[in-house]
Order: sequence, then C-alpha cells, then structure tokens
Amino acid sequence: MKKYLTREEMISVIERKGAAEHVPSFLLNWWGTGTEEKYGEELTKLEREYPSDVYCGELLQPGRAEAPASCRPSYRWGYKDYTNAETHSIARTPVLMEEWDELDQLFADFPDPDEPGILDGAVKGLEKAGNRYRLGLFWQVFHEFFWQIRGMENVMGDYVEDLDNLKILGRKVLEFHKRIVDRFAEAGFDGIMTSDDLGFQTGPMMQPDVFKEVHLPLYKELVDHIHKKGMHVWLHSCGDNTLLMDSLVESGIDVLHPIQKGCMDEKAVAEKYGGKITFLYGIDVQHLVPMGTPKEIREEVRSAKKLFGREDGGLILAAANGIMPDTPLENIKALYEEVFGDREDVLQEDLISFGGTVE
Repeated sequence: MKKYLTREEMISVIERKGAAEHVPSFLLNWWGTGTEEKYGEELTKLEREYPSDVYCGELLQPGRAEAPASCRPSYRWGYKDYTNAETHSIARTPVLMEEWDELDQLFADFPDPDEPGILDGAVKGLEKAGNRYRLGLFWQVFHEFFWQIRGMENVMGDYVEDLDNLKILGRKVLEFHKRIVDRFAEAGFDGIMTSDDLGFQTGPMMQPDVFKEVHLPLYKELVDHIHKKGMHVWLHSCGDNTLLMDSLVESGIDVLHPIQKGCMDEKAVAEKYGGKITFLYGIDVQHLVPMGTPKEIREEVRSAKKLFGREDGGLILAAANGIMPDTPLENIKALYEEVFGDREDVLQEDLISFGGTVE
C-alpha cells in the first residue's frame, strides 16, 4: 500500500505553510449510487492500496420526515406526519415546512444536537485513523438546509420575498451546528467539512447581495466558532460559485471543493484566489472520469497539480463528486494511480511506527 501523509503534513498544506512531498489525496468513498455494488471488492482493493490522507468521521444526521432508527423520534427536522406531503428534489423527500406560519411548530420540535450516539461511529473510527488528519463531516449547512426544509420552489421565492424568515431559520440551525462542532472538537478532530451547493451550472442560486445579507453572517459566525475550537473549515459546494468567491474567502473557510469543471474557470480561480484559500480540487466526474480515456484522466490530474500547486501548499486532490457506476473500472484505477503518483510503498506492519493500521 502507498504511504499516506501525516496529520502534520496535511495541516501545513491546508494552512499554506509549506507543500508536502506529495500532493495530498482525499480519495475516499467517492462512490455514487450503485458503483460499490457493481465493482465490489475491486474498489475495496483500491482503497487499501491507496489510503486517503484524510480520515473521515461522519455525524449521524437528523432524519427528514422520520428520525434514524437508532435515535429518539424527535431527532428529525420535520415536526408532523408527512405521509401525504409534497416531495421535492433532495432525495425526493417531503417539503418539511410549506408555510412560514409553521415556523414556531418547527422550532418547538427541533432536534437536539446532544442526541446520544450520533457521533459513536465517527469516534470509534478514530482507532483506525493512524496519524492521519481527522475530518468530521456533516452536511447541508445553510442554503441546502433551507432547501430541504422549504423545498426548492419555495426557497427560491424566499430569496426574493422573505429574507427575514430565512435569517431566523438560519440562526436556529447555526446554533445546532455549533454544538455539533463542539462535540467533534471534544473527540479530537482536526477539521469540519460541510456542504452547501450554492451554484447552478451557470451561476449562483441566489444573487450575490442576497448571499452577503443572509448567508455570509452565518458562515462567518460558524467559521469563527470552528476556528476557536482549533479546527479547519472545509466546504463542498457544487456549481458555478464564481460570483460568490470573494464572499466565501471573506467568510474564512480554509478549504473549498470542488471548483467544478465546466462551470468555473479554474485557471482564473487559481490565479485570483491561490494563496487565499486551499483548493480541494475535484477531478471532473460529470464528463471526464466516466467518458474519457485513462490517458486523458492522467493528463487532467497532472494539469491540476501544475495549475493549483504552490510552494506553500494549498492543494488537495479528490473526485468532484460521486463516481457513478457507468464509469469504467480502468478509469477509476487511472484516477487513483495518477493522484498518488510515485509515493513509496509501505508494508501494513510498517505502519505501526508511522501511526497505526488503516482500513
């Protein structure tokens, strides 16, 4: 198996205090629905041979209409019976709050961030992290949270007509997130990764001034809270975020993923924001990885290393999103092989002195 980078090397790259010997990799479980079922053990072998430089521990998040089976019934974002409710685009789940006059009911039944057991899996996995960087995961931070509560059609209208209620809802979920951050910090994690798909493929889902008014204060407060806990902030945000980049940098986030190919001008982004933020650059899984050749994939990885790589660090490589089952296995292998490059091989038993086993 290939040698992974240490926690200290990752921190240096993220904080742009010096590049590591190799560009860090965050290639872990980037599988779309059906890919693991199709390739099975072949993917397991790849992940053993090419261990991610990042250990991930994920929060068991509140359910939408219903709580997870292991949790109390109130550990859900919804607050009523959704049997006959309208569904929408996030996993075809119900619109959880159709009218703003239901806001008090939503808040009265809000999930408890101190719900027992929701970090048990993430914390137990630390035993296998070795001396790797430890990243805590939770999803749908602000815009995506509004989206799942209100539904896409409603939230698009809210961005025009009802910013005040969005701000109230945002403050409520911010306090939930801050307590989750506290629990990750208490467990010894180095960073927090969350998501907010802010862009369509041709621009942001809200006007930049709306983002500044509604989202930026929430981002700043959450980022500041995470930083005070001694952790970094990683954000996944698909789409064209070009018009929001100044605000995202201003918010203080440390790492941004994926700088989506075909939506954003990666050269312009690298030139303008290199040194101001660290890029978790995602190799294109919409077109290149499923439909390109292994040679083209290797060339793209090399190009990304050249474009975004800096002497002070600031670059980590990943897939842009889930790799779907129509992707040839040889293309997936080419991605892994080129991302890891010429890293030295180590025996599993040699990892004992390096920081422990990896699974």
